[in-house]
Amino acid sequence: MDYLKILHENPDLADEFDSLFDFFLLDELFPRNDAEGRCTFSLPGMAFARDGSGGEYHLLEDGSIGYYSSEGEAGRLAESMDDLFSLLVSCICWHDCCDTKQYVDSKTLEEYGQRQRNCNLEDMDMDSLQRVSDALGIPAGEPLAPVLERFRKATQREPLYQCIFHEDDGSLTESYGLMFE
Repeated sequence: MDYLKILHENPDLADEFDSLFDFFLLDELFPRNDAEGRCTFSLPGMAFARDGSGGEYHLLEDGSIGYYSSEGEAGRLAESMDDLFSLLVSCICWHDCCDTKQYVDSKTLEEYGQRQRNCNLEDMDMDSLQRVSDALGIPAGEPLAPVLERFRKATQREPLYQCIFHEDDGSLTESYGLMFE
């Protein structure tokens, strides 16, 4: 499904999606924020959405989705738009699901994902979530372990999606990965 097209054609739905998932859809593909030429990315791509903290979602040349945060994290989030939107709608906040120690087996992962999701649902407008879920055809209550396992695999797929920041002193700083230990 072409989720970007659906959101572009329905500004109210796009606003509701942004309100729920901190995902501001750009009007078109834009060059990535390269910090005035100081960032070099490992894979070609274009920005298509931003979050409230200055992070960007990037459509990479192979169709996978990368993310670059204002805090220096970079990585591949999903292998496709379908996987990205499933991650966003199912998990509510993917940033809360980055603890690699929880990715040991399906049962542990499902319990972890549900705990994170339930915490996020406490402040969620459930009617709004259901409207967005229905409009995009993504079940809001699907099992989380498969969604999170696809996320983990995407973050680890070679070549890794990284950013190199060129410091004032001429040194280079590699971005942090999305998953933490």
